[in-house]
Amino acid sequence: MSSPMAIDFDALERFTLQLVGTPSPSGSEGAVAELVQAEMQRLGYAVEVDALGNVTGTRDGGDGPCVLFDAHMDTVGVTDPAEWSADPAGELRDGRLYGRGAMDMKGPLAAVVHGAAAAELGGRVVVCASIAEEMIEGFATVDVARRVRPDVAVICEATARRVAIGQRGRAELIVEVRGSPTHSSRPELGVNAVEAMADVLAAAREIELPEHEALGRAILVPTDIVSRPFPALSVVPDLCTVTFDRRTLPGESEDSVVEPLRAAVEAAVGPRGATATVTIGVDRFDSYSGARVEAPNFAPAWFTDPEREPARTALAALGAGRHHWAFCTNGSGTAALGIPTLGYGPGDETLAHRVDEHIELAELRAGAEGYATLAAALTRA
Repeated sequence: MSSPMAIDFDALERFTLQLVGTPSPSGSEGAVAELVQAEMQRLGYAVEVDALGNVTGTRDGGDGPCVLFDAHMDTVGVTDPAEWSADPAGELRDGRLYGRGAMDMKGPLAAVVHGAAAAELGGRVVVCASIAEEMIEGFATVDVARRVRPDVAVICEATARRVAIGQRGRAELIVEVRGSPTHSSRPELGVNAVEAMADVLAAAREIELPEHEALGRAILVPTDIVSRPFPALSVVPDLCTVTFDRRTLPGESEDSVVEPLRAAVEAAVGPRGATATVTIGVDRFDSYSGARVEAPNFAPAWFTDPEREPARTALAALGAGRHHWAFCTNGSGTAALGIPTLGYGPGDETLAHRVDEHIELAELRAGAEGYATLAAALTRA
């Protein structure tokens, strides 16, 4: 796909390397935010930084629709740099740009900043560099979308330049089982919370989960388990907590994912004399801006009909295939507000959070052109 827009690909690559070379774990995105703000200003955007620390750049090209492009600034960490064949802080080699965040998602962020700056607009484009997506999907983008009121949202996670029309959502479910302690030499005098939790785990595997024709089956998987006391020191544990990752489908709510698990949990622990609670996890952290964030860890699934607008215009303009994500994105936030939501981004999503994460330079450049094309088409639709 070619583009008549004047995108400076050398500047795009330099900017991407700058971003990748600047650490930005969730909650500490300030230095990257400054780079994004400076680059947006250089490219002619009207730039704002909100109370949460999201950076937004706006270009106004007429009375057409408003399109919000969202790309998060934070990344996961690098556990062992020695495992990498390239520098996790950024390295150009063999036509690729390596480094943590190269694909997830500083490459797409740089591409949309440069691509939307070059687009021939019929309406308004807002590019959002958002905080803390790796911690809690959707929360920060909702704050921006409520202020901007876009007609369409485009999430810039990698799709190999296909148009994403949906994703599964995510809920963090916390199961706490309470028993009563006793000396482990006399287990019959107490209620072992770990043994009761073992029954819970078995019962959870039997829960019938819904299925979506495009997004597949919902998922319920335990991701961690802790007990009290630890170390036990000859004490039967009186508390055991398990976190479940529940991947949701369109139409599911907090209640609809909690209640089946609660019923299974209560039935499992009752015969042992234990009690249990099932709740949605809550994320709490401080943004780099100093803002205190506290929000339930529930991000809904969404699906956009590919035969209707805006998907039809996006697919036609890009000449791209359809895609959907198995993971959760900030699109959960915009879709929950009723904003038609799509996804588009350069890069191979399977490289996310992995050793030797990278993006092909040709893919990065084509992604910037794609964003220019998409911005022009959606603001004239």
